[in-house]
Amino acid sequence: MSVTITGEVGKAALGTAIHSASQRRKARFGWASLRRGIKQWLLAFVKERLQLKDISSFLQLPYNTWIFGNLPPWLSKLYLRTLGALYFQIASKDRAAIQRSLEGTLGKAAGPRETRRRWAETRGGTLDHYHEKLYLAFKSYPTIRDNCLRRVKIRNQELLDQALSEGRGVILITGHYGALEFLPGALAFRDYPLSVMVHCKTPRLRAILEERAAGAGTELMDPKEGEVFFTALDHLKRGRIVVTQCDEINMWRPYKDKTTTFLGHTVPLDRSMDILARKSKAVVLMGLVHRLPGRRFELELLDPAAHPAAQGSTQVSVQCLSVLSEYIFEQPDHWYEWKKLNQFIPAPQEVVNADKKTERLFDPLAFQPGGVPQLG
Repeated sequence: MSVTITGEVGKAALGTAIHSASQRRKARFGWASLRRGIKQWLLAFVKERLQLKDISSFLQLPYNTWIFGNLPPWLSKLYLRTLGALYFQIASKDRAAIQRSLEGTLGKAAGPRETRRRWAETRGGTLDHYHEKLYLAFKSYPTIRDNCLRRVKIRNQELLDQALSEGRGVILITGHYGALEFLPGALAFRDYPLSVMVHCKTPRLRAILEERAAGAGTELMDPKEGEVFFTALDHLKRGRIVVTQCDEINMWRPYKDKTTTFLGHTVPLDRSMDILARKSKAVVLMGLVHRLPGRRFELELLDPAAHPAAQGSTQVSVQCLSVLSEYIFEQPDHWYEWKKLNQFIPAPQEVVNADKKTERLFDPLAFQPGGVPQLG
């Protein structure tokens, strides 16, 4: 059935209807544009007022001391996830860098829904890490001790006991993976002689950690306060466990002519772990803390040299990065250094610079040597 509009009245009515529809469409798009403008202005205002530097500083705002010290864990976690969502709205560059690293490592998502799911899980894992950090920092000492002893079990604990019995000290290497923040407490509250390399973003957090470390017999070393290599050697000679990380990407001290593979990407080979292991002759172990259901955790201890992922590798750094990579591929949302990995993701082939050459964000052999958080 078709309708033919004839006559001046019919044409006028049709013109009025079209004009009204056009006006409604313009009004709708105009309102959407206004909302985007308001949102951008508000986020810029919040960013300026908070003097936003990075997510760690943002989530450690002064009033969080009271919130994490007094609210139950489920409520403080909900609060932090809300605050974290606000952060990633403000820090769009951080969000883009993380999403680019995820796609460059795990492959392009099957569709928009998969992209959203991947981002939501990764963001959630990152915020869970900061929740655990602030929870352990601001809850009462007895509560923290009880949580570390009751909620964290240790797998392969005999490896650590055997290593300590040799009297050469132990280099316990971990990564920015899982519930890392529970690792020191899980060992210190079981009376293991622990020395931890740690750098705090705020003086308040540093003061709290120093006080709690002293109570648990743990010694802290800040890698950004001068040369700590010989301090670490001294701790190992005293038969202590020195805890450090293998994936402090932006602080590696690389070999000038060596690279390795991490998460499928060419990265500079950090020599700090190799030097410390060789000079100290200490036993090298890895420790990763897995999140389990019901707010429970498992610290898995392993020998990186004996792990299947590190077969054929003789250098400590290569072994540890190979093992860590395998765990990250299994649970990508448990790792929270995706932003820093972005510098190793090659630029898309179709992106060219003014000289008509494909741009790369990173040249492995041109990586600038810098300080090492573990060793100074």
